[in-house]
Amino acid sequence: MAASVARLVVAGLLKPAFSPRVPLAVQRRWVAMATALLPPPRGVRFEKVTLGGVSCERAMPRTPGAGTIVYLHGGGYVLGSPRTHRSITGRLAREAGMSVVVPSYRLAPEHPHPAALDDARAVFDALVRGGTSPAHIVLAGDSAGGGLALALCLALRAAQVAQPAGLALISPWCDLSNTRLAHVPFDPLLSARWLEFCASAYAAHQGRSDPLVSPLLEKLSCLPPMLVHVAGQEVLLEDSRRLAEACARAGVPCQLREFGPLWHDFQLYAGVVPEATQSVKELAAFAQRHAP
Repeated sequence: MAASVARLVVAGLLKPAFSPRVPLAVQRRWVAMATALLPPPRGVRFEKVTLGGVSCERAMPRTPGAGTIVYLHGGGYVLGSPRTHRSITGRLAREAGMSVVVPSYRLAPEHPHPAALDDARAVFDALVRGGTSPAHIVLAGDSAGGGLALALCLALRAAQVAQPAGLALISPWCDLSNTRLAHVPFDPLLSARWLEFCASAYAAHQGRSDPLVSPLLEKLSCLPPMLVHVAGQEVLLEDSRRLAEACARAGVPCQLREFGPLWHDFQLYAGVVPEATQSVKELAAFAQRHAP
């Protein structure tokens, strides 16, 4: 029942904002106001920090452990912020007993690729310089943030830098060519036209086939273990399935879980929709296991 009501809210109030016809400034305000209605869990505090010159928000449980989750928020690389994703990051912090660092990375089209990747790398490097071992860091993210987390691991691999302990991904958008979107009867949130708008804004002159733009097009060997959660009623379903298949070919442990007829980023409704709450709990447990 809760999922059905939330789906109607998403399709009726949020989906109209995810359109290239809507000015981007309006999209950003619209999403900020809608997600402000999703309160974070109790027992978590949020504080502003700066890491590697990047403004971040840190979600802190009452008794944080040594591990850290670096969460890269979604929004098609063009919108979203640490604040829009507090319903996920706050619950991750509480359930995992870990601090969750959420970079306010630069957004396109004002700052196309590689600005977001550079900011994510700067935060990761700053944590390591500050004494946090990569073995105690889990990268997480949803949608574009999930693809960005995967791209960051490829950048670390190319630089022969130690990888994080794991990747916890929610419906990662990791092929910006958008040529293999899932054919679902109705996506309550996303559309192919909006994804095209976002991909053009982010990739700009770099080209969408660049592996640091579309990491699914690169070989994924020597990457950390992954947990991928995706909804069954979203156009990005195939990205998650292809990611799991690519990991299997590369010998990278990857567990894929599909959550039936739900919608993209349904985890934002954790605490309201039971399936969303369960998904975030499983992602937190994964982080806890891999970065104790």
